[in-house]
Amino acid sequence: MKPIVTVAEREVRSYFAAPMGWVVIAVFLAFTGYFFWAPLSLAGVGDLRGWFNNSTIMLIILIPAITMRLVAEERQRGTIEILMTSPITDTQAIIGKYIGALLFYGAMLALTLQFPLALSRLGTPDKGPIYAGYVGMLLFGGTFLAIGLLISTTTRSQVIAYVATLFILLFLWLLVWASQGEAWWQRLLSYIALPTHLESFGKGLIDTRDVFFYLSFIGGALFLSVRALSAWKWR
Repeated sequence: MKPIVTVAEREVRSYFAAPMGWVVIAVFLAFTGYFFWAPLSLAGVGDLRGWFNNSTIMLIILIPAITMRLVAEERQRGTIEILMTSPITDTQAIIGKYIGALLFYGAMLALTLQFPLALSRLGTPDKGPIYAGYVGMLLFGGTFLAIGLLISTTTRSQVIAYVATLFILLFLWLLVWASQGEAWWQRLLSYIALPTHLESFGKGLIDTRDVFFYLSFIGGALFLSVRALSAWKWR
């Protein structure tokens, strides 16, 4: 457990020590702030359900910036050899890096709590959709992070890691458009599409099937990341 905590702390510190981490936070807050205040000021609508949906779109662009450096940067600089020769397993290294990225993402989400708090000052919003929405955002972003970590593990180029992750996340998002129908393959695409499982959270419902889907996706991506890291060590 201690090696995992050490790696996670190292990753969190690196995010806040680098300008990129602060840029990601600033961009995320700028756009999520716009998504919240624009409908509220223009139409008097304080619906956080639409805010959650719009905010997740920003994650397609920002999550790759968070994950592209996790392993690719270390392979590029040669510091991955130092990590791998230390008393730590591949699984511990991957889990530690994932937890570090997840903590950084969690800090980003925590900074947006000002929006529902402001809404509470203006009225009496239903707390259920707010709580469930943040759980959904955490799972949704956590799934994106796991995918990005997997891609970062397979290359030494941060640019390739960013572009490949962006493409895959966009593809998984756009599957929703191709799943409008009752054919078996359309239902399959609807199940695979990540945004489909986010809908119930916005309604204030925490469906165990959706939670299981995201956790399974995360677990599968982390498993493949461990295998990819192990395969790289034997090259």
